[in-house]
Amino acid sequence: MKKDLTSQIKQPEVIYVTAAFLLLVVFNIFLSDVLHEKVHRTGTELARQVYDLNLDPIASKDIIATLVESKGFAMNVTDVPHNFANFIDLEQEVFSYHTVSLRLFHWPSWVVESHLFIFLNLILIGAVYWGFRWWRVLSKKVLVAAAPPVKPIEKQVKPVLKKGELPKPLPHQDLNILYGVPTNYNHLFALFFWKTPFPANLDVDNYFKVVIAKGFGELVNRSVKLLPSGGIAVTLNSVPATEVDKYTKRLHHVVYQACLNYRSDLSRGDIKIGVCNYRTGADQAVVYQLTKSALTLAKQSAWQHIHRLPFGHTQSSMLSDSNEHLFEYIKKKHFMLFFQPLFDLETGEILQHEALIRIRHKSLGLLAARHFIPQMTSKKDVLLLDQTVVTQVQKMLDNESGAMMVSINLHAMNWFNDEFWHWFKAQMQGFDAANKLQFELSEDDYLKQHKQLSSQFACLEKLSAGIVIDNVRSAENLVEYKQLNNVCSIKLAYELIHNIDTNTQQQKVVRQIIAKGNELNFPVYAVGVETRNELATLKNLGVIAAQGFYFAEPLQKLADITPFS
Repeated sequence: MKKDLTSQIKQPEVIYVTAAFLLLVVFNIFLSDVLHEKVHRTGTELARQVYDLNLDPIASKDIIATLVESKGFAMNVTDVPHNFANFIDLEQEVFSYHTVSLRLFHWPSWVVESHLFIFLNLILIGAVYWGFRWWRVLSKKVLVAAAPPVKPIEKQVKPVLKKGELPKPLPHQDLNILYGVPTNYNHLFALFFWKTPFPANLDVDNYFKVVIAKGFGELVNRSVKLLPSGGIAVTLNSVPATEVDKYTKRLHHVVYQACLNYRSDLSRGDIKIGVCNYRTGADQAVVYQLTKSALTLAKQSAWQHIHRLPFGHTQSSMLSDSNEHLFEYIKKKHFMLFFQPLFDLETGEILQHEALIRIRHKSLGLLAARHFIPQMTSKKDVLLLDQTVVTQVQKMLDNESGAMMVSINLHAMNWFNDEFWHWFKAQMQGFDAANKLQFELSEDDYLKQHKQLSSQFACLEKLSAGIVIDNVRSAENLVEYKQLNNVCSIKLAYELIHNIDTNTQQQKVVRQIIAKGNELNFPVYAVGVETRNELATLKNLGVIAAQGFYFAEPLQKLADITPFS
């Protein structure tokens, strides 16, 4: 009797599972078709925008490429990241609107919207499973009612911990000692524009002060100002540099939600925002102009409601367009010296510092070396620059008892400048901390010029000063550095560090460099680390120390930097 009932239950069970599987297949086909239609509409809308903006396919190629990229398409197959190129083929479609036809590449809709596929499939599978369980319960009740009574099965008792016994701890995350280090900060200045005015009886100024205070309560310094044009200006201070885009989008959302309280007919496209992110010391007039430009670009765009212009991107171009002589800033001591710490990835202790100079420009704020060094082309300029850095580091080491190693990046011209080395030898006379100095030299410069630099290397070796081979891209030439007795470390090129967590080829090269460095007794350091994933990957590969904005921004005094334990 029981056997007959069981077979009666199992037969519909197979039918139920088959029907559920077919439902899942049909649902995914339908979902894929809907999403593909969405891609087609997006592509057609993109073609319409190109037509409405009257963009020339050749003259405005960069603008069209930006529009295409913002919608998840690419004009060339090489522009699309090929992380899954061996498994998934790109789709190609032609989108047309009147006289405009765009041939674009994109990933299949199920890849782009994979999160939606997974989410909806999980819901459907959960519903099917829930229904299956209820069906099984009802079926078992029929089976039990018809079956003869059986002896109960003894419960399986789970083992319990003995008195005083502790559960096994989770694996220790030894990188946590570094994760709490302060990050680099930016300030955000934003201008808002909306098409529909607020009611006349609303105090817009105070209203948005309350809105911004509630929406960004974690930020201590923030301000809101009502503009004569009717828009508002918002300033958010001390925003983590890695979250600038996140805060920008959040700012637009907070203001949009606040506007809905009085204008329920508004869409997100009716609220436009222009943003400029900048560092402390930036000229506020330049910040305001950049923000106005960003707002204008946002207002002109039918699809981009938020536009951000970083302040730093304008520094190099403004310097190159001006006739200003930056030599005078160094001569008048309008500069600041910062120190970038290098952290041991095992202990969290600081192994050394890299000296970095910043010019205090009258309108552009603090300028990093990458902005002003290309403008200093004369031998006299770069000589004064490196003399200034060495002198300041020397004074710092005299005042900081027990200070660690400090590395200095000499300008390439000064490595071959006899005037600098004569000055350097005289400057080091009577200086007891010369053994705490390290001078960084690019791998390319060493390989091309090491014979011409033999006297310079000898000078540093006599002073017990170290040499750091910087910007190393492969393990091929590491054995060459054994010719020098005072090469103390290897620094990986930034191009090997950036996005190493997702690039297997970079990981392979770094692993080879570390293996060869261990063989030759050269410690390998990483520079320019910006994300947690990059840091974790580098540590797993065997890098023993690293520096970058992920850990801390450069500080003015060695004493300001505290080891983490």
